[in-house]
Amino acid sequence: MAIDLSILLGGSTSMATMSPLAMYKKLQKTAAENQAARSDTDAEKAAAIVRDFNNAAIRVRNAQYSAENARVENDLTYFRNRAATATTVDELINDDRFLRVLAYANDFKDLYNNDIQRLRDILTSDLNDPNSVARQGSLKELELAKKYNFGATGTQLDSDGNVVGLDADGIPVNDGTAVTPLPAGLAKIRRLAIDMNGAAMLSDGKLLAGPDIIGADIAKYSGAYKKTLLQEEKAPEKRLAPSAYEFDGPDFEKFRSRRDVQAEIEYYRENIKDIQSLDDLFGNHRLLKFLLSSYDLESEIQYPGKIRKIIESDLSDVDSLANRFQDPRFQQLAKDINFHILGVSKLKMVSTTDDIIRKYERLAYERHLDEQAPGVRAAIEFERRIKDVSKTVQVLGDAVLREVVTVANNIPKELAYQEVDSQVTALEKRIDVNALKNDPTEIEKMVLRYLTFKDSGGIGSSQSYLLDLFG
Repeated sequence: MAIDLSILLGGSTSMATMSPLAMYKKLQKTAAENQAARSDTDAEKAAAIVRDFNNAAIRVRNAQYSAENARVENDLTYFRNRAATATTVDELINDDRFLRVLAYANDFKDLYNNDIQRLRDILTSDLNDPNSVARQGSLKELELAKKYNFGATGTQLDSDGNVVGLDADGIPVNDGTAVTPLPAGLAKIRRLAIDMNGAAMLSDGKLLAGPDIIGADIAKYSGAYKKTLLQEEKAPEKRLAPSAYEFDGPDFEKFRSRRDVQAEIEYYRENIKDIQSLDDLFGNHRLLKFLLSSYDLESEIQYPGKIRKIIESDLSDVDSLANRFQDPRFQQLAKDINFHILGVSKLKMVSTTDDIIRKYERLAYERHLDEQAPGVRAAIEFERRIKDVSKTVQVLGDAVLREVVTVANNIPKELAYQEVDSQVTALEKRIDVNALKNDPTEIEKMVLRYLTFKDSGGIGSSQSYLLDLFG
């Protein structure tokens, strides 16, 4: 059976007189309610199920499309290479794979599938013979025969009577350097312009280029048979509002509306926009204190030189002061202001001001809670920061983490007087940092132990039984 330790410790329902443990539990309840309010509604969950189902179907369909597109691309590569390397018309006419792309690209799919021999006869028709298949067929069939002109015979000549052939690179030439004579039936697929007499046309003695019929067929075949992959449906983007705060609620709103809190906020908002340099910022103690308080660094105001160097730090430089301290608060301050790149311009931006004010309100509220019940803020910070720790020595170097683990484990403060290695060894006998950081249950147990012993003033004989409550 769960035991409410706030009762054992005499906590009341009043925030001002509540024990640290009871206050912490109240805050956790508020955080849980806020999280639930921001979680998916039943409708959103149902939509997510439908979306996942549809996306699974889309992935299956896209796998099919990708396979089909790969086949199409292979066909086109074959078609292009075959047209470029064929040395006779017969090679192409008797190649069913080549003919398939040609037929499909020119809307002769049915003829290819049902009467491929007629397709061959159309393509090889003698266009000067009125009784040829192409001349006796439809206008569409005649246009196909003219387009490829596979029925032309003999060696291709130019309009001056010179033999057209292919050079060593397969390029049509008419200057007598041809290695291989070009059959007349292949002239058009080699991009030669042919006149009405069947001769290759010239300009200043050079062969004229004709239309790229192979390229056109490739484009048409690809457009008709390559599939466009379907887009998966994305979940609607859900962003928490910048004001989302885990402990947001009536108590927080009451605190942040206090006259003294609002006075500090208004002072900062009105004066930060007027600073022109870091000298102006550091010359205004109230302004600087507000800024540092927003990063939980108000105690550092007594070291203005150090803070200035941190603000000026170049975070890309591992030797910069902000990086050498290895304190995430310092690094976050330098990052948010970005003085190294932007000077004070970003600090003066309205968006930056709003962000800093939000930080100030939340930290000030948590400090207020800690005044009512000392230890609550350390418990909150422990939960937030322990997950970023990877070494035991980091726990010892962080005042908050050290406070929680030493009190929770009844480790004397005198431990701090020992060498660092000895402190690490002593702490590792009590806790495994990596196991702790990844186990929410263990984190909660650590926090509850800390708050219990913090409230009771330490583990004495009268409170030792409390240890057994947490195992």
